[in-house]
Amino acid sequence: MPSPRRVLLADPLYHVHSILHYRASLGSAGFEQTEFTVLTSVFSDEEERRLETFRQSQPRLTVRLRERHEVIASRTQCWRHYLQAMRQVEGMLAQQEFDLVIYIMADHVLPIFALPMARPFFPHHFSVGVRGLVFRHNGLRQTATSVRGRLLEFFDRWVLGRALRSGAFRRVAFLDREAARRARALEKTPLCIEGIDPVDIPDSDRSRARTRFALSPEDFVFLLFGSFDDRKGFIETLEVIRDTALPHERIVVLIAGLGDAEFIARLEAVIATCRYRVVLHNQFIPDADLPDYFAAADCVVCAYKNFVASSGVLLHGASAGNLAIVSSGGVMADDVREFGFGEVVSVEDRAGFGASVQRLMNLTLAERSRMSEGALAYARSRDSRFYMTQFLTAEEHASVERSS
Repeated sequence: MPSPRRVLLADPLYHVHSILHYRASLGSAGFEQTEFTVLTSVFSDEEERRLETFRQSQPRLTVRLRERHEVIASRTQCWRHYLQAMRQVEGMLAQQEFDLVIYIMADHVLPIFALPMARPFFPHHFSVGVRGLVFRHNGLRQTATSVRGRLLEFFDRWVLGRALRSGAFRRVAFLDREAARRARALEKTPLCIEGIDPVDIPDSDRSRARTRFALSPEDFVFLLFGSFDDRKGFIETLEVIRDTALPHERIVVLIAGLGDAEFIARLEAVIATCRYRVVLHNQFIPDADLPDYFAAADCVVCAYKNFVASSGVLLHGASAGNLAIVSSGGVMADDVREFGFGEVVSVEDRAGFGASVQRLMNLTLAERSRMSEGALAYARSRDSRFYMTQFLTAEEHASVERSS
């Protein structure tokens, strides 16, 4: 089979990492000549400007924007929005021919088209065969705390189980290993694999990056990266490092991203109590500058609260060979444990968190080198150049490899 000529990427809710998926699709081995159409919906002017700038730089990419969506604050809103998007996809499939139809960046409420009695309403989804359906968050994990939330998650898992048995899918990918394992148990045929959250692996110049941030060879640099909010556990991380018996003269905490004035005030109040150096960059970090932050770091810290998703911060850190500290109970913990490049912590267990920091700072050169190789192995398993291959059958994959 030649590589597909036309691919529809249905991305119902544009996300901060969506462009990474689009770029990876365009650059995947065997798909260099393929034309891609993206159907998505943005929330803000800033999102629309960023998407339009990217579209203008990609002659093989067509973007069809749905009506701008509201802030998604409930599963009910999510269901309604996805249903509207799927109806539009169904209309596109009735009018145009695509070789692959791939849903990306989607939560597990998505397979509405595979509910009982849905086939008459979504016949083209079934006839063309849906690929992708990358589960961004929970997959089959139980994460709700309220009774209503647990009932909704039970219903979501039931929908997913029905979807996997429906015949609408040609290939399904997951970001969540536990979700993938449970989905395999539900499915009669080998449709499910673990999805790839794409990352570009840069040629990092560690020496230049550390010089840029005025870091010495002896400094041990913890990186806290991304939007600033309480969910990220930045303040707790600073406090744990402050309160743990460590060589504080060697420690630098580099914090980069954007936060509102109220959070920054609280963050700076904690920074004032720290005996180690903290470098705070409260600003948007352009994509071109991003590799330097990770090349300069020794360890990325993703001690997030109530978080079970994957993390672009973790992936970028791994692509630079960084050690990692991640929160327990989610996809990040799965990855760090499997590839052996860091520590899994709980923000609530301050003593255990501190002990993990101590262990990483006390690694021998050989131990650190081995863990760094594990990080790079993890990044290579998510290499953006092979992003599209996760949506192909084994036979299609082999054909693409031969043609490329």
